[in-house]
Amino acid sequence: MATAAQHRVFAPRVSRASPARRRAHRVVAARAAAPAAPTGAWNLDGCPDGIILSLARRLEAEWTRLPNVRDAPCAPELKSVDATAPDGDPATRIRIENLCLQTDAFRKMHLEVAWGLGGLEVLHCVIYPWAEVAAPIFAADLVAFGGRVTLCIADASPCADDLSLPRQYVDAARALRRSMLTSCPAVEPRPLPDWGVAILSPEACVCVGPPKEDFPAQTQTRAFVKYLESLHGVHLLLATKIGGGYGGGTGARSRAQRRFCEKQLLNDKTKRVLERSMGAALTDRYMREVLFDVTANTPTGKDARSLGLPTKRFL
Repeated sequence: MATAAQHRVFAPRVSRASPARRRAHRVVAARAAAPAAPTGAWNLDGCPDGIILSLARRLEAEWTRLPNVRDAPCAPELKSVDATAPDGDPATRIRIENLCLQTDAFRKMHLEVAWGLGGLEVLHCVIYPWAEVAAPIFAADLVAFGGRVTLCIADASPCADDLSLPRQYVDAARALRRSMLTSCPAVEPRPLPDWGVAILSPEACVCVGPPKEDFPAQTQTRAFVKYLESLHGVHLLLATKIGGGYGGGTGARSRAQRRFCEKQLLNDKTKRVLERSMGAALTDRYMREVLFDVTANTPTGKDARSLGLPTKRFL
């Protein structure tokens, strides 16, 4: 949450007198000048009320109740962004707020909420376990325009070369998918995007594009959100209970997480949307440092970790 003075960052940096300055993408970022904000602080003021905002708040509440939760590293100028295209067109303005936490089980729990661009709303969630932890990655996205959700996807993305999941995840996903289709038979899962075939689970991933007729009731979307939240709960519950064999060991799981990020970075739709407001350089940095940040140098674990997780039953 922006509790201190705001500063303005221009990309690229140019002199105040340069004409190029007037053409640069305007980016306003919150930077703390006082003591650190409370764990997980972010500013969702102005985010449209609806499914995406309410889901973000519920996920946030789950995360902040986890044992030993703390802030994950995130550059202040990327954590909270307010960007507008060079011509100043208000329809190109985008607000992006990021919640970045970690626990003894999860290296990075990332939740992004973005809105603007004339009605666009996005929720993006990725939970990266420490590579020492034998667990998949939880990933989910919702995209809406004018309040109507048009695309939603949730997955326990495998950290195994053969895209397998631990049996507990497979059984849970199968039961949750069956429950979703029972409550809303109209839900029609969509094929996985080309870039996702190599990293998303054929057993747990659900991708849905609710039709126009589903709005404003959004029955299909709400059925999907229940699947998303339940799978998310399963992940929090099971992540440290699978055992060290899944995925082939720390090094193999680390490589699988890098592969996940590399494939996600091939999603040109996300890149084009952000570049419209943020410009190419800042978009590339944001995608590589905030959204999909696993590299060969990413830490794989914490020493002397206590792997306590909630014991609540989610099924």
